[in-house]
Amino acid sequence: MVKVKVKYFGRLRELLGVKEEEYEVEGATLADLLLKHIPSRHSDAADEWRQSIFVTIRGEVAVNREGIPALKNYFILVGGRSPEITYRLKDGDEVAILPPVGGGR
Repeated sequence: MVKVKVKYFGRLRELLGVKEEEYEVEGATLADLLLKHIPSRHSDAADEWRQSIFVTIRGEVAVNREGIPALKNYFILVGGRSPEITYRLKDGDEVAILPPVGGGR
C-alpha cells in the first residue's frame, strides 16, 4: 500500500480547509494525485482546485503534446525535489504544494 502525505500552503490551504492529509495512491503518479485523488476527496472545491493548479481551457485541463497536464505556476515538491508530473508516487512520499511567489522590485 502506498501512502503519501500532502501539505497545502497559502490559498489552497484555505480552499480545501486542511493543512495536510494522507492519501492511499497505489500505482498513482503525481498527476493522478492532483487530478483524481485530491479533487475526489474535496469534491465541493474540485473545480476551483483544477483551475488553480492546472492550465484550463473552457473548464478542461489543458495537456501538452505528450498528453501531460499543464501545470500553472504552483511549486509542487516531493521530498524536497521538483519532479515531473509523471513521477510515480512511492510509499512515504511527502508532497508539498506551494503557491507562486511574486512581487519584489
